[in-house]
Amino acid sequence: MEQFDQIMPLNSSGNEIGGYLSAVNEEFYIHLTVHEQPLPRKVHLRGCKKIQSILEPVLETLGQHLNQCSTITDMLSEIQNTLEQQIRLSGENSLPNKHSECTVLFEQLQVCGWENVQFISSTFDELHLKAVDEADREHILKVWIPEKFPVEGPKLECDLPHEFNYKWLPDDTLQNMFLTFQETLRSFSEFWNYMDELDEKTWILEPENPSRKDCKRRIALAPGISLLIVVNPLMPTSIPTCHYLGSERIVEPVREKFNKNIRLWSEFDSILYNLQQVLEIDFPSPTNTEKEEYCMECGICYSYLLNEAIPEMTCDNPNCNQNFHHSCLYEFIRTLPDVRSSFLKLFGQCPYCNKPLWCTIP
Repeated sequence: MEQFDQIMPLNSSGNEIGGYLSAVNEEFYIHLTVHEQPLPRKVHLRGCKKIQSILEPVLETLGQHLNQCSTITDMLSEIQNTLEQQIRLSGENSLPNKHSECTVLFEQLQVCGWENVQFISSTFDELHLKAVDEADREHILKVWIPEKFPVEGPKLECDLPHEFNYKWLPDDTLQNMFLTFQETLRSFSEFWNYMDELDEKTWILEPENPSRKDCKRRIALAPGISLLIVVNPLMPTSIPTCHYLGSERIVEPVREKFNKNIRLWSEFDSILYNLQQVLEIDFPSPTNTEKEEYCMECGICYSYLLNEAIPEMTCDNPNCNQNFHHSCLYEFIRTLPDVRSSFLKLFGQCPYCNKPLWCTIP
C-alpha cells in the first residue's frame, strides 16, 4: 500500500485500517473494516463528516464495489476514485487545502503511536489509549474528543485509585497527556504489586473482581471471620485501615493480637508479609483451600451475594455463628413485635437461636 502511506492497520489481523486518503487537493480521514465472516463478506466504510457528506449519494453503489474488491489496496483505490469523481461533480475541490479537526487528531495519534491506540469510535469522538506498566499490566485511558479540539481539551476516564486530573493547556497535545498518564501509572506501581500479591495468595471475599482503582480488600482469615483493609495507594506499605468482620467472640482475640504486635509493622515489607507477622497467622491460600469454605451464605435469604454485598453480620452465640446480610437482618429485626431502637441501632433476636442481636439502622 505504498501509494496509501497515510493508511495504517488498527489491529493485528489487518482487517481494520484507518488514516488519511488524498483526493484532489484535500485529505479525508477514513476507517475501513472488512468482515470476512459470516459470508458473504461485508466492508464497512466510515470517515469524517466531510467524506460522509460527499459519498452519501453513491454510498450504496460504492459498498457493492468494495465487496467485490480482492485486496485492501483495491478497496482504497475504489474509494479514492469515487471520492475524486464526487468532488469534481459537486465542486468541492474549490475549497482550500486545510487541516481539519480530524487531521489534527490523526497527526497527534501518530505521535502517540498507533500501537497505543486500542479503540476509535466511528464518529472519532471517543478513543482508548493503552499503556503498559513495568509489570506488564495494561491500563486504558478513555478519551472523549470535543468539537473544538485541540483548543478545548478532551474528557478523560481511567481505572486509577486516584482521579487522573490532567490540565489541558493551549497548544497541548495527546502525547503530553499520554506521557503524563504513563508517569502517573509509575507512581502506583508499588501499590498494584502489593495488591496483586494479596489477590494471588489470599482468598479475597470482596470485591469479587478487584479493579485497579480498588483500595479495599476483604480477606478471609478463617471460616466466619474476615479482615477488611483499606490501603493508601500513595503509601501502600503504611499501616492500612482495618475492620474485622465476624462474631465478636472470634474477632476480639484477633483484634487484640493486631494491636499487640502493631510495632512489628515495617514499611519496607509487603502488606501481606506485615499482616502475617502482626496477626501471627498464615492466610488461607487458593492453592490448598476452597473459597466456599469462607463464603458463608446469609441465614435469611440463603445466598452469598446480594446486590454485590456479602454477609457481614454474625450471631455472637458460639453455638450459632449464623451469618446475615446487613440489609436482610435489618428487615427481619424491624418486623419483630418486640423490636427496640436506640442510638441508630435496632435490637432483636437471632432468627435461629433467639439470642439478642442488633444491627445499625441504614
